[in-house]
Amino acid sequence: MSKVSFYYFEFRGLGEGMRRLLAYGGQEFEDIRIIFQNFSEFKSETPFGQLPMLVIDGKKYAQSSAIARYLGRKYGLAGKDIEEDFEIDQVMELFTEFRLAAAAPVYEKDESLRPKKFAELSETKYPFYVQKFVEILTKNNGFLALGRLTWADFVFVGYFDCLKMLLRMPDLEEKYPIFKKLVEAVENIPKVKAFIDSAPKSEV
Repeated sequence: MSKVSFYYFEFRGLGEGMRRLLAYGGQEFEDIRIIFQNFSEFKSETPFGQLPMLVIDGKKYAQSSAIARYLGRKYGLAGKDIEEDFEIDQVMELFTEFRLAAAAPVYEKDESLRPKKFAELSETKYPFYVQKFVEILTKNNGFLALGRLTWADFVFVGYFDCLKMLLRMPDLEEKYPIFKKLVEAVENIPKVKAFIDSAPKSEV
């Protein structure tokens, strides 16, 4: 079996979906968690100066979507043809837009503008994305694509707590139970649950 190491920060964030995909696939892997404040010392070790990074038998791979897509294909969680992959990819690009919009106020350099930016996005962007994902899940039997479990669900669920924090909507799954249904569908998979139970805990 290949020697696999996965590098991400000490929190769940964008890397958690990939950790859980590895667990789902039954892959033994070294779960290396870099302290965020120490990343500058490690940055040059990554292909593009970013995390996550997946290392397989010494070869380094980067970019979260590429890693998740690869793991999805490897573990039977991708489309059965290019059209089905297209459907997964379009939802994942929408998710990327959503999480970047959610994070935009945090990354606003002028701290005095952050409240205004959050207020604007809360009116103009966030309701659109929330409603669109509710529609997608409703259409797909509680999943994000193809009416079944795919790698997209792992990425979304892994980031869900972070998304709630950024949106300042801690009760998001209570307001929209279909999100809770998806979270439970992924997190109750036996191998995934075992990983979650044994992994270091973090708020997001």
